[in-house]
Amino acid sequence: MTGASHLNEELWTYLWRWLPAPPGDVLDVGCGGGTSTRVLRERGYCALGVDPAAPDEPGFMRAGLEELDRTGEFDAAIAIRSLHHVHGLERGVDALADALRPEARLVVFEFAIEAVDGAALRWCDANGLRRPPRPESARDVTPLAEVRLALERRFRPLAETPVPYHALEAERPDLEAAERAEIAAGRLLPAGSRLAYVRA
Repeated sequence: MTGASHLNEELWTYLWRWLPAPPGDVLDVGCGGGTSTRVLRERGYCALGVDPAAPDEPGFMRAGLEELDRTGEFDAAIAIRSLHHVHGLERGVDALADALRPEARLVVFEFAIEAVDGAALRWCDANGLRRPPRPESARDVTPLAEVRLALERRFRPLAETPVPYHALEAERPDLEAAERAEIAAGRLLPAGSRLAYVRA
């Protein structure tokens, strides 16, 4: 699975920092093959994974976020590299907010397609990485700025941390330190972002 190495210890540490302590009911938005949902369960949460391609087994729901019809069932939610793919984003955010209890936490890791500029393409080329989608050609990828705006209608921001993205998306964790150094030097924009919210 492309980008699976995003689910590393650093990201899990961020998630554990903002999620309530287990046990609790957690919604995993865009769970894909279910890896993150299973880690949540191992941690002691009761987790439901939602994704159009979710596993066909108990504890998963094959549906898009905008199709979710739950009311006040969850203590928290995570969304890892998924919200930029939701087609009816405002409807999806409403469904997500409605599924959460008051003051529930939402922890997000997102791709900022607007950070993919000439410098990003050159860095990926120089390191033999597949080029990321570009804003002008990927009409089905919602920019991070728009994802934020949609979320802030129903959620209050708590924290945001820009982070490297390209190396881990290409399954090259050995290049993450080099990408981080380029970002620190101002030669590369961070194309990933970790965010925490509370349901308003």
